[in-house]
Amino acid sequence: MYALIRDSIHYGGVFIFLDIEKLLKEGDVQSLMEALESDDYTVRLDAALALEELADKRSVPALIDTLRYEEWQRDYPILGGVRAAAARALGNIGDPSAIEPLISSLEDPDIDVRISALKSLSRFRDKRAVDAVERYLNDPIEDIRKSALITLAELDPEKGLRQALAALNDRSWVVRKAAARVIRNLGDERCLGVLIDKLNDPDMEVRRQIVLAVVNLGETAVEPLLEKLSDPSWQTRAVLVEALGEIGSKRAVPYLKRMVSGRKRDKNRYVRGKVAEALGLIGDPDALESLIEALNDPYLFVRRKARAAIDLIDVEPYLERFDNGEISFRYPIFWDLLEVKDGEKLIKASCKEHGLKISVKRKEAVGVTAEEFSDILIDVLSMRGLFNITRGSVTVDSEHGCMVTGETKKYRIVAFIFKKKGYIYYIYFKGPVENITESYKYIRVLINTLHVEI
Repeated sequence: MYALIRDSIHYGGVFIFLDIEKLLKEGDVQSLMEALESDDYTVRLDAALALEELADKRSVPALIDTLRYEEWQRDYPILGGVRAAAARALGNIGDPSAIEPLISSLEDPDIDVRISALKSLSRFRDKRAVDAVERYLNDPIEDIRKSALITLAELDPEKGLRQALAALNDRSWVVRKAAARVIRNLGDERCLGVLIDKLNDPDMEVRRQIVLAVVNLGETAVEPLLEKLSDPSWQTRAVLVEALGEIGSKRAVPYLKRMVSGRKRDKNRYVRGKVAEALGLIGDPDALESLIEALNDPYLFVRRKARAAIDLIDVEPYLERFDNGEISFRYPIFWDLLEVKDGEKLIKASCKEHGLKISVKRKEAVGVTAEEFSDILIDVLSMRGLFNITRGSVTVDSEHGCMVTGETKKYRIVAFIFKKKGYIYYIYFKGPVENITESYKYIRVLINTLHVEI
């Protein structure tokens, strides 16, 4: 809820109390501009946020004045928020008169103002903006370097791509991850050699973005990836294999078969598991013999990955891929699937033939573990009269999680719970007992191929 203006607007010595939210709804730009000069700094902030939302060109002069930093403001951190909102508002409006004031704000002492100014400059295809942004690619603050790189890529894609390739050497994983994303969006064959050399980045999230950038290059990347499979680093081999699996080229199958089983199999169990996973994603039945042999691997991790790959190849002709940029997985074509925007629910699906209902939910849960969330679910199922309630450990998207099951006389519930980056993800299956049992192979495929993009 926005604050009330108590001291900014008065007539004949009488104060008029105005509700910022009401001014926003009415589009009262004039009153909101006057509120930017209120003695109450909270009111200034609410007014700036409202003008950011309205993005009305009439407010440009007032916003430029608000953006200007003065030394006395250093003692009032809230005014940094006001200036940051003004910077974002000027970007939303897109009036060229804001370019120079935004460039000046790149030296603001408040980091949020600087980042907001950088993001807003991305709206202006202007050489002044490009030249200014380039100066901050080597800023001491990692978030400034990151924002400058992303902004430059939007202003001048060719220049941004060159800088992103260089930024893969940045000391900060935050910047390297942003660089890999820029290359993923803008890259072409010229980037392939650098990307493959960087697949051994020490940070997992950076490696994942580099893999996705390589995968975007498709078949072009297959031969160079295959040539590196004998790399002495097992971490590098594992990432190379992951990329080959996601590209899905059958040209990789003979090489991967030799790595997963037989006398010349890879010596590292994690690599063998990733090879099995890649063969499942490629979906070539020619890999089944090697995968079946891998079911006898001495390590459980490899055996599980081989089993999942066999399941995937078995049902491959009946699968589709879902990917909305946040979450991706494979699922059978006879499931009716719908992406939804309904509170915590992300996806709902059903299979009328088998009476199945499926949903994927996401819940912000700082301080709550997957185990604790599963405790809550078990309590709910018990209160609803379900019996044979069980809980086991599972791995979903490389995260430790829980699998909870329960039954009534007519139906069974199977739920998978895991946590990633402060969110609990909850995948729920409900249907007649016998039909859930028959659908387990498809359920396993969905869970084994599920990936959340952070």
